[in-house]
Amino acid sequence: MPKLEQFEIKKYWQIFSGLKPVENKVTHDQVLPILYNSKLDSSILNKIWFLADIDDDDNLDFEEFVICMRLIFDMVNKNIEKVPDELPEWLIPGSKAKLVKERMKMKQQENADIPKKEPPKMDWYMSPEDKTLYEDLWNSCTKFTDGTATFPALTIVLKSKFFNIGTSDFSKIWELINPKNLASIDKDPALLFIHCLRQRNDVNAAIPKELPPALANICNKQTIKYDLDSNQPNLTRPTTTAPITTNTDNESPSTSDAEIKRLENKLKELDTKSEAKRNQPVASSTSSIDPERLNVVREQFEGLLDYLRQQTLNNASNAQPPSADIRVITEDLDSIEQQVKVLENYLTKKKDELQSLKQEIQSHSN
Repeated sequence: MPKLEQFEIKKYWQIFSGLKPVENKVTHDQVLPILYNSKLDSSILNKIWFLADIDDDDNLDFEEFVICMRLIFDMVNKNIEKVPDELPEWLIPGSKAKLVKERMKMKQQENADIPKKEPPKMDWYMSPEDKTLYEDLWNSCTKFTDGTATFPALTIVLKSKFFNIGTSDFSKIWELINPKNLASIDKDPALLFIHCLRQRNDVNAAIPKELPPALANICNKQTIKYDLDSNQPNLTRPTTTAPITTNTDNESPSTSDAEIKRLENKLKELDTKSEAKRNQPVASSTSSIDPERLNVVREQFEGLLDYLRQQTLNNASNAQPPSADIRVITEDLDSIEQQVKVLENYLTKKKDELQSLKQEIQSHSN
């Protein structure tokens, strides 16, 4: 913070005089309109008043009033991020330096006498009443068709219920109950998520580094991933329990028919060459393909042709109607679209909050 300037002191004197001090002091009620006009949080204003009222008489003389006004202006103008725990030396009046030292000494003694209290541990027991409350919150969250919910979908609802928790604590507890870092979770880990948040909010319970084994097993359950590039088995829901024979070459029936036709033409070409070979004079045989080699190649092509014909018949007999697969893909696409909408709503909300903060900062600066 920059030090006090003479023009500031003159400005504060004009304000102080306008409050009509009695015996060179103003009461809290007299200063109250100035405090309210600053639009600072009441907890901040209370701390500023405590620092300024050095002699603890619930009134401010002019020197104390200067301290109060300077701290208020520094907070409003964003010159400081928070009110200091102790007054900086340059802001302490020379006539009150002794009182400030005595107050600091008393505060240190009081802090030394107070035993340090460890935050309570997380209680994992969930009563039936608690579970009912958590289920109501869970039911009010936006979920996918598979019954899972994302972190933004949960926090949008829960931040309006738990005011004493910062964003970092939300993230830490989410990582605790979601060790696999899944995009969305189902009901059981979500209820545990709410249970931990409530204890953190109400009694400032410590966030553990890991879950008890029984709860960890619940939270480690596999859920469906809506990642089209995922290697997870059964990415889409199965539509039948009957075994299905698939074409390992990923060929459609039309592709197999074309391949069969090509092999048949190749066999005809080999037969033509073989016949021509038999009709050629002996003298020219050294420059042509050996008949035995032609027969071997022909047998290989015939074997491949028979294999393709059999595969085509198997695929035709085991083919499943594509409508079921199309329905499953459509459902998955709808779920992905729903997830995108949830994230878009969360982004819009954050943008609105940012705009509101900008407007509030603008009003303070004006």
